[in-house]
Amino acid sequence: MAAVRGYFRDQGLREVSTPVRVRAVAVEPFIEPIAAPPGLLATSPELAMKRLLVRGSGPIFQIAHVFRRAEIGERHSEEFHLVEWYRLGADLEPLLADVEALVARVFAATGSNGHVPKTWQRARFLEVVTATCGALLRGDEDAGSLAAALPPALAAEVARTLAPAGELEPWARTLLAWTGFFTAWSDMFFETWLKEHEGTHLVDFPAPLAALAVTDPAQPWLARRAECHVGGLEIANGYVELRDADEQRRRFAAVNELRRVYGAPALPIDDDFLAELPGLPPCAGIALGLDRLIALAVGRTRLADVSLSLGGA
Repeated sequence: MAAVRGYFRDQGLREVSTPVRVRAVAVEPFIEPIAAPPGLLATSPELAMKRLLVRGSGPIFQIAHVFRRAEIGERHSEEFHLVEWYRLGADLEPLLADVEALVARVFAATGSNGHVPKTWQRARFLEVVTATCGALLRGDEDAGSLAAALPPALAAEVARTLAPAGELEPWARTLLAWTGFFTAWSDMFFETWLKEHEGTHLVDFPAPLAALAVTDPAQPWLARRAECHVGGLEIANGYVELRDADEQRRRFAAVNELRRVYGAPALPIDDDFLAELPGLPPCAGIALGLDRLIALAVGRTRLADVSLSLGGA
């Protein structure tokens, strides 16, 4: 933790602390908050940190305790440390450089003899899809077009995902199809591909998977989102941040529709956050799972080996 703090302070970022109990969290399809009446335990400090940026905080970082219900397993825990940080300016590259530096520093701080990636690659999402399963995608396909472009095994998974959907708005149906595709492709192809590479930044996500990221003005079918992987393990996820409150509200509503299909309750939408979102300065942010990175650095496969959290297994 000292190594992480030292890195960011050297970079000129301010450390902040935001509440653990909140009124609402970012609406995600498969991230379930834990109730803490009259609110929820934070699944991420993201919305609160953006409100600080609106207030003029400048570049900031936080080592936050976050909570996600039912995330239990070797690589998951209901409570864990999330390192989240924001830099001003609409560019992901400085954040990806930060991830590389933090990986090296955490490995060194643990006294690890583990393998720190010597090389990092930028891999474009849709190019990796083509290389691994042969599908040629643009990034803005609707549900039907996406299924038609996929090999049979993946198309079947998308159809299975859509089967219980019933009547949905087209944009919600598209989100559901792409979410089902991403999950199935990751399990069938991407995880194996990742193991052949030391460090990978997956960039240029398809627009339906933008989440809280902007789409590329020059290529609106792509989102300015990145995932970072070390040794086949995802450790970080970042965005050039969306500042359009109406679009963000629409995306949250689409995810709540998707949650309904999966039998999960709709989550409250943070109206205070959306009211302030237009004041967010151009920025990019990223979150890194610190417990997972430490376990990787010391050659452990279980988060329970590096954390006393009750959520480990």
